[in-house]
Amino acid sequence: MAEPARELVTVEAFLAFEGEGDRRYELVGGEIVMMAPPLDRHGRLVIRLGAALSAGLRRPCEPRAEAGILLPWSAHDFYVADLAVSCAVATGEERWCPEPVLIAEILSPATAALDRGVKLAAYRRLPSVRHVLLLAGDRCAIEHYARTGPFWRLVDLGPGDVLRLEDLGVEIPLDPLYEGLVAAEPGPDPAGPV
Repeated sequence: MAEPARELVTVEAFLAFEGEGDRRYELVGGEIVMMAPPLDRHGRLVIRLGAALSAGLRRPCEPRAEAGILLPWSAHDFYVADLAVSCAVATGEERWCPEPVLIAEILSPATAALDRGVKLAAYRRLPSVRHVLLLAGDRCAIEHYARTGPFWRLVDLGPGDVLRLEDLGVEIPLDPLYEGLVAAEPGPDPAGPV
C-alpha cells in the first residue's frame, strides 16, 4: 500500500514553528531540518569573521550571525546562514536578514554538500547578494564568489592571502582569521629539495 504524500511545510508555518529548546532549524524543500551543533572552531571562525567585517564596514552595513535567508521564489525553503551582511536599515524584529549583500557559510563534512550544492546556487540568485563566502572549517581556505555585473567570479584563497571586498571597503587577511583554529599547513622548505 502506498504511503500518503506528506504535506510540505511552508515558510510561513516554519517561521511560526517554535522548535525545541535552543536547537537550530532550517526549512529545506518543505521539510524542517534540525542543524547539528557546530564544532567550537566553527563558532570561533564565525565570530572572528563577524568581528573583522564589523571593523571595516560602515553603517548601516553590519554582519548578522545565524542569519535567516528568505528566498522570494520559494514557499518551502528558508535557510540559516552562518553569517550575512546587510546594508538595509533594520528594526531588530526581522526573522530574516533583509537584502543581504554578503552570505558566508562555514563548511563541515555534515553541511558541505548542502552548502555548496544547494544553498550556493540559491544565494547567487538573490539580486542583493554580491559576495558568497564558503569557508573551510578544517584548513585555511575560502572560496569567494563575487558578482561582477551579471557574472560570478570565483577566487580561491589560502594561507597568506587576503580576502578583498572592495565594494564594502573591507580586507581580511586569512592567517589571523584562522590562527589557532586549524593545523598550520607546511610551507616550502627554505633549504630547498634535498
